[in-house]
Amino acid sequence: MNDARIRRATAADETRLGALQKRAYVKYVPRIGAEPQPMTETPAALLQTYEVWVVDGVEDGLAGALVLRSADDHLLIWSVAVDPTQQGTGLGRRLLDFAEAQARTRGLTEIRLYTNAQFTENRELYAHLGYAETGLETFEGRELVHMAKSLAATA
Repeated sequence: MNDARIRRATAADETRLGALQKRAYVKYVPRIGAEPQPMTETPAALLQTYEVWVVDGVEDGLAGALVLRSADDHLLIWSVAVDPTQQGTGLGRRLLDFAEAQARTRGLTEIRLYTNAQFTENRELYAHLGYAETGLETFEGRELVHMAKSLAATA
């Protein structure tokens, strides 16, 4: 699966995108007592509002998805979803690297993301990859940790 192509999602991916978001994030529901934000957004809204990139999987499902939003001074990673059967294979890292490459291509020197404060393993992973925590926010009863990575030194 590591050699699968990352491609721009289309309306034809809507159903598979929704199913992937649920599979990837359902493990967090018991921890936070609610569905994480990516599970609550409709796939149609994601495709209309954000830039969505996907990796095809096996058995007509998606292996991964990356949801981005571009701003004047940074690129935001809104969601990285990897099918549970593909977690630990490096696909998530490939998607993050792809996001950084997209930012550089657009002439941006910073990439940002946010994650639930209780997702400690995600915070550790992002810190290991060079992201620094830049702030906390309470959103819809959830504590979010904002993180950013400078791409200026690595461009």
